[in-house]
Amino acid sequence: MFVKKEELSLDSVKQYKVQCPDELSKVMVIKDKILELGQKVGQTIIFVRTRNSASMLHKSLVDYGYEVTTIQGALKQEDRDKIIKEFKEGLTQVLISTDLLARGFDQSQVNLVVNYDLPVRHESPSEPDHEVYLHRIGRAGRFGRKGAIFNLLCDDQDNMLMSKIENHFNSQVTEIASWKSEEDFENALKKAGLL
Repeated sequence: MFVKKEELSLDSVKQYKVQCPDELSKVMVIKDKILELGQKVGQTIIFVRTRNSASMLHKSLVDYGYEVTTIQGALKQEDRDKIIKEFKEGLTQVLISTDLLARGFDQSQVNLVVNYDLPVRHESPSEPDHEVYLHRIGRAGRFGRKGAIFNLLCDDQDNMLMSKIENHFNSQVTEIASWKSEEDFENALKKAGLL
């Protein structure tokens, strides 16, 4: 099934990009801004590129006292099913995922999607995977609900990938003025209709 480029700009979803100085600041943005505010608006899925990123982020957030679950391809099928069931039932609010859940996962309570890593084409890591990006952001704002997408960028490679995604879909993604400002994130969620 092919999705037309124009279908990216889903009316119910607002996309944002966040310039972070380094990987640690990406974790701090998730912890201090997105998850703090996100608790008021519904469930969150955080997409990462690799199992190692999933494990590192999971450990970091748990160490900070957050309850998060992580799903990735190395898990046994029954473990993945259990994690998905708990998330769908609302027992967990934050799910870290590799692209395993980018497609075909419908959960009406997901209002926030975070691209901790932008998706890249496996055969050409300097090129974004536009289709996976589209499927990832489509996890928020399902069934006519509002949603917000936060793309965390921390180097020239990330910015180049984001620029290629914007060009491909002929859409400009709004930049959050400061990764340190809770007010900027709050305003972004208000503009998305979530607060």
